[in-house]
Amino acid sequence: MAIKGLLKGDYVYVEERGYAQKLYDQGYGELLDVGLELHPLEAAYLVWSGKIEVFDQEEKSIMFEDLLKLFVSDSRGFLKYIVYSDLRRKDRIVVYERATDFLRLYPKGAKIGKAASKDLVLTLSEDRPIPHKYILDMVEKTAKLRKRLILAVVDDELNVTYYRAQNFIPSRRDTRLARSGEIPMLTGVIVGDRVLVFDKEGGKAYVNGFWGHPLGIDKPEPFKLYEVPLQLPIIEALYLVSKGKLVVRDYNGRELDLEELRKLFFSLRDGSSIKEMVYRYWRELGYIPKAGSKYGADYLVYEKGPGLEHAPYLCLTGSIEDKIRPVDLIRSGRVATSVRKDLIVSLVSGNHVISYKMTWFKP
Repeated sequence: MAIKGLLKGDYVYVEERGYAQKLYDQGYGELLDVGLELHPLEAAYLVWSGKIEVFDQEEKSIMFEDLLKLFVSDSRGFLKYIVYSDLRRKDRIVVYERATDFLRLYPKGAKIGKAASKDLVLTLSEDRPIPHKYILDMVEKTAKLRKRLILAVVDDELNVTYYRAQNFIPSRRDTRLARSGEIPMLTGVIVGDRVLVFDKEGGKAYVNGFWGHPLGIDKPEPFKLYEVPLQLPIIEALYLVSKGKLVVRDYNGRELDLEELRKLFFSLRDGSSIKEMVYRYWRELGYIPKAGSKYGADYLVYEKGPGLEHAPYLCLTGSIEDKIRPVDLIRSGRVATSVRKDLIVSLVSGNHVISYKMTWFKP
């Protein structure tokens, strides 16, 4: 037999104390002197699942769709219900937060009053662009509450994908392979969006820091000296020129200064100034960023170097003010998960780079 609820104003009330306490212990509503007060979202799920029946004060039955209309004033309210019901169907205790954008998720097997919630769930539509700054603000807000943030992304079929988002500050790595002081002086020729180094110093540059890639060698061994030309992506050439370790000439022998090379790079790559700043950020922390296009990212980021490990990070770049569709984050996150990497989003904010990490979450 279903529990009776009474619709009064904007809320539903379960007045029988025993039933009210039982529902409250399962994470529903707020206990008041008059009984259990349920938000229409909670009541709608309970009606849908057959746990309560709702009536108005004239004893007229209130249907599921009637309750939906009470809180679905925009798409966000409906999506919040979709995520709430999805988590409930997965036997998770999730509490509707009335005064915030979040749902409060409890650990598996937890009981209300016996264990604290550790996660706050933020509902997003897959195609509605959001600023990176909004995600960072939500990460910071949940951290101040000593909680963790979970992004729940709802697609057009009302499927929900969950990712944990958190601040990410990479630790500085003390490795000689990343230090510009270990790089021999190089001279190269610009060819389209590449710089080719033909002398033997190119091979030493790869050995001492994984700069560029030996031409024609699919998977170079980490410390083997190859006597072939070294091809440098223009982003790496820019960095080496800025460090005074590379001279770049055109086919007429004219030397290109840093600003000429940067102007060329900017004409060839969208978001080039951001990509350059993020590349410099990772390199100067001691990491080895390499092209990540085959994984749909801007960079693969190594801690030790290609051939010594699988890169632990896929990196997307952007400005903190840029917007991104949650579905694009999910696509990159799925690729990262499938190849056992963490997805890092590195964002330029003024003269700084700020990062957050996305990891797949299974409720």
